[in-house]
Amino acid sequence: MNASNATPKTDVGDASEALHRYRQDLHRLESERAQLKSRDRQFGSARVVLFLLAIVFLVLGTDIGGMPPVWPIGWLMVIGFLIAVVLNEPVRERIESLRNERSVLRRLIARIERDWDRLSTDKMERKLAELDLSADQRDVASDLDLLGRASLFHLLSMTATTPGIRTLASWLTQPAIAEQAIRRREAIEALAPLRDERLRFYKLSRKVAESSGSPDRFTEWAIGEAWLEKRNWLSIWANLSVVLAVLFVLAIMGGALQLLSVDFVKIGLFGIVGLGVVNVLLTAVVLGPAHAIFSVAMSSRGAVAEYVELFHSAAWLPEEKPLEKDTVQPHKEGLATDIPRADSRLSQLRETLLTNDRAAVKGMQSLQKVASAGALRQSAATFLLYLPLQAFALWDVRVLRKLESWQAQYRDVVHDWFEALGEFESLMSIAALRDEYPNWAVPSWKANPKQNLPSGSVLEASALGHPLLGDSNRVTNDVSVGPSGTLLLVTGSNMSGKSTMLRSIGLNVALAGTGAPVCASAFALPSMELATSIRVSDNLSQGVSFYMAELHRLKQVVEHARRLSEKQDRVLLFLLDEILQGTNSRERQIAVVQVLRHLINLKAIGAISTHDLELADEPELNSIAHTVHFRETILKDKEGNDTMTFDYRMQQGVSPTTNALRLLEMVGL
Repeated sequence: MNASNATPKTDVGDASEALHRYRQDLHRLESERAQLKSRDRQFGSARVVLFLLAIVFLVLGTDIGGMPPVWPIGWLMVIGFLIAVVLNEPVRERIESLRNERSVLRRLIARIERDWDRLSTDKMERKLAELDLSADQRDVASDLDLLGRASLFHLLSMTATTPGIRTLASWLTQPAIAEQAIRRREAIEALAPLRDERLRFYKLSRKVAESSGSPDRFTEWAIGEAWLEKRNWLSIWANLSVVLAVLFVLAIMGGALQLLSVDFVKIGLFGIVGLGVVNVLLTAVVLGPAHAIFSVAMSSRGAVAEYVELFHSAAWLPEEKPLEKDTVQPHKEGLATDIPRADSRLSQLRETLLTNDRAAVKGMQSLQKVASAGALRQSAATFLLYLPLQAFALWDVRVLRKLESWQAQYRDVVHDWFEALGEFESLMSIAALRDEYPNWAVPSWKANPKQNLPSGSVLEASALGHPLLGDSNRVTNDVSVGPSGTLLLVTGSNMSGKSTMLRSIGLNVALAGTGAPVCASAFALPSMELATSIRVSDNLSQGVSFYMAELHRLKQVVEHARRLSEKQDRVLLFLLDEILQGTNSRERQIAVVQVLRHLINLKAIGAISTHDLELADEPELNSIAHTVHFRETILKDKEGNDTMTFDYRMQQGVSPTTNALRLLEMVGL
């Protein structure tokens, strides 16, 4: 017997146009990069030849070489070498820029192709693992593939900086609330058409993430205490050092010019050397923490400049216009058409990053000036200038004093800068999905779900698909979950698509909560929180059996529903897959009904899947359940063997078939 899948069908469109566009851009980029690399090799060869010829002619032009007339040719070769270096630099910078752009385009393509191996990196997984999530959030994220490899995060994310990654991940794991989602959606709709600007932003954010310091450490320093304030004697000594250095130099000059006694020369020399020794010792012993602050606050002048450029990209933000009311279907009763509008989110981001008196751009430009002074010690070209300034004027103390003056001016707004950057980067990521999938639905939100019963607490979707499946593999179904007091019971044989249906519902709710379009032709829902029991495992190290682990997870779901039962602005959506498999059939049926009774009494809505057909016949469950099923079809192939196919189409009623024994036969048992 063979098992195969029927030809998939999707009703929500695909991203073929965007994929074609990205591939064309990548091809153009690769062609330009190949030409530039060829030119770079030519410059490289010219530099080597000019350098060698310069050495040869300069040596021949010496007395040793015995050919004095040729040395001008050597210097001409030196000049030619320097010109080649100068001309080669823009070529190499452009090659590096194209490398960055190529990386961005490859990620955009990998998202559409669902190439999870390319999308998921160890660095990204570490950042996602460090997120501060509750136990409920981590369970839902694991059950629905919200984070981690082959996840909704990687489908959405073009984020590169830590604030962007953290913000997008938190949106995916937070409740789906109408007001927040609509405000985000309005921003996304405004950003979606800005294809060139988005590509530039993605390139810039990746460059900043690869080369700049940690935003978290920078924020921690900015809001923390000033180190120099408690060591005011260092500032006093830095000023005194300048006075002493000037006096010692005047003494030396006065003695040398015989304006003063010769003894003043000795005094000046001993004084200047002693001052230098004292300040070098202070630098080594006392100023270590100051240098650590430099590495956090201005890891390099270039790093600060990159943040200035990234924050300045807020200038690309359009003045967003409120969405037309018909995008939330005001003609349907109970939809969220009267949600209070706050100021334009993009306008708020623009103000925080760009236009107000203490905007991120202005603050970073001010810091850039301090970083220029601090960069003297970091550059080989300026280190010789830094040494006397530090030895005789404690330059580092002066830079730190300016740095802490900046800190005092901006400490209470720095956190807001990076929060705004994280939100901006997340919106830019989701805008790509909106542009790539124009046929995916804009969600409609139902207001006050528990005050508009029964229709207010119903999730309704037409042509709902699993967003993580490739466009050519996706099958869609019409789904309705709710109202309160009812549940969706999904039955069917193994491998028929029950778990995929539950995840499709949950993933699209998470998408809707971020303000993103959803993988459906229509999607209406109330504000809701998710609770799931899909992937449960035992824990032998803690003595927890599989059945006990299932009970703990179900208790979390029920407790979650209890916390929400008194809230009128949202409902709990539970998704339970083949629960309580760790006990016998009869007790399982009783236990499942008991758990569902708790959830129904707490006004939660949800879906539960099972291949236990006896459970579907349980009278109490049957009275509250809307039952649907998925099934397989057995056909004969050309050789006369049974072939099992799945169409993944949801049908009404209890599944009329099972396939466990046929699958047993298929694997030869």
